Amino acid sequence: MRRLLPLLCLLILAAPATAQREPEWRASREVEVLVHPFSYAPRTIRLRAGEPVRLRFLNQGQGTYSFSAEAFFRASDVRGGDAAAVEGGNVRLAPGERRVIALVPRAGRYSMRSPNMVHWALGMRGEIVVE
Repeated sequence: MRRLLPLLCLLILAAPATAQREPEWRASREVEVLVHPFSYAPRTIRLRAGEPVRLRFLNQGQGTYSFSAEAFFRASDVRGGDAAAVEGGNVRLAPGERRVIALVPRAGRYSMRSPNMVHWALGMRGEIVVE
């Protein structure tokens, strides 16, 4: 038992160092994503891997539109309260609605698009580049 005591103390001291800390969301960079009828702006969203970011979506159309990026949202660490808003990889926005999704992205290239084939064909698509 005495031999295990130093090991137990070491494990207890190391535990806080291995625990992940919640990012400081208020201090994170904000990126605005404008959802227009049949387009997104910017067409290419550039983010830094591992850096907390708040994506601020704004629907500027008269209809309900969606922003779909399943692989991106699946690969990112989405803030707890925002996880339900991106369930299935889609953000659905009513006319004039604003929504902020906070996350920590992982490196990669991801497609973004409208899940509506007509909207997609008319230009509601783009790319998310995380470096």
